[in-house]
Amino acid sequence: MFLRAQEKPIAFMGTLVMPETVIEGGTVLMQDGRIVASGAHVTLPAGTRVVDTDGIIAPGLIDLHNHLSWNIFPRWKPMEEFGNRYDWQAKPVYNIQMTVPHALIVEEGLECEAERYAEVKAITEGETSVTGSMHGPCVQHLTRNLDVDPELGPGLGKVIYDVFPLQMSPEALAGAEAALSARPRSSLLIHLGEGAPHDAAAMREFAMLRGRGLLRPGVSLIHGVAITPEGFAEMAAAGVGLVWSPRSNGVGLVWSPRSNVELYGDTANVAAAKAAGVHIALAPDWSPTGSVGSLGELNYASLWNQTQATPPFSERDLVMMATANAAELVNLSGQIGSLVPGHAADVIVLRKGTGAHDAYWTMTHSSPEDLELVVIGGRALYGNAALMESFGAASAETLQVCGAAEQLAVGGKAFADTETRLDGALHLAGRFLAPLAECGY
Repeated sequence: MFLRAQEKPIAFMGTLVMPETVIEGGTVLMQDGRIVASGAHVTLPAGTRVVDTDGIIAPGLIDLHNHLSWNIFPRWKPMEEFGNRYDWQAKPVYNIQMTVPHALIVEEGLECEAERYAEVKAITEGETSVTGSMHGPCVQHLTRNLDVDPELGPGLGKVIYDVFPLQMSPEALAGAEAALSARPRSSLLIHLGEGAPHDAAAMREFAMLRGRGLLRPGVSLIHGVAITPEGFAEMAAAGVGLVWSPRSNGVGLVWSPRSNVELYGDTANVAAAKAAGVHIALAPDWSPTGSVGSLGELNYASLWNQTQATPPFSERDLVMMATANAAELVNLSGQIGSLVPGHAADVIVLRKGTGAHDAYWTMTHSSPEDLELVVIGGRALYGNAALMESFGAASAETLQVCGAAEQLAVGGKAFADTETRLDGALHLAGRFLAPLAECGY
């Protein structure tokens, strides 16, 4: 779907967010769904369409931790903290407000509508790649659904996403081990150690994972709140000491601080993980208790970072966690996550900030109203009318997002119809459809 031919090359000019630096007055040249060139001095071929964005041009955000079909629900506020994820899943209030309404959506045949809504929601948060899709015919492929099909070309490993790795059948475990041993190596993203930092059940999961032989390169742990500093050191050692190398996808951590804090009162000891050399990505989890999307989680992570006595991360570190680091964890660092030649043309444009702050800071403090364009595989899918028109986007419909009229060009029926059908079904269960965006973080 994404890597489609463009009639002619297009060059975007603005402030480039690169892995190591920010380039003012830079250019990104795109054609045939790929980035052809980027930097301060780019030679443009004849016939190139040039667009001065007057904004920040960054790689699309990569979400390695989500549960997309559940993002139709509004924020869930349980009014208590839990020991681990098994606690809140067993609560009657969760059954009433989440499990039963979600089952009703499936029974009504609206699971594909839920997936469509969630993928558009991800796009409005600057996400170009996601995980946690509903497998099968409901996957919409509006974003890159990495755990279903990266659509980035042949010869790439799989991305396996598992919520309950300790319950994997012998057959599933054997399949995962074979994929992790293959060349190119696949990646396994697993939820583990989700709970309060000293919860005994959550802490025990790390030893159980070791016993299953899954503490090995290619595996990344989602949450990891109950992992000790010694555990992070063991994770780093399992990556053969190369977890920070672009050529390695050793054992890593996918960090979701907002959902952790709201459910368990604390988050993973990422300072210890960083000190051990564990590779860290940042992702929002899901809308009910996490962030609506990756822009929201960048904001939350930046705020959390500022509250620490010694902030473990720079604003650049946080941006890398949502882009280049995430790509490395799933062995796609040669395909997505950076504005470098040869990568897929997955690009977002954000409104420039004011004051003396750099582009990394602006990215960690942007909200949906600051998102001006989302391009996936060289195709403009969402943004303001001026930039969408400059990209030649066709068949766009208008969405009201945070008080602004935005253009959405994903094809198919009107998005308003998807919203109406989901909202009507949820009302039968005493619920309502979550807003597409949370504004002004």
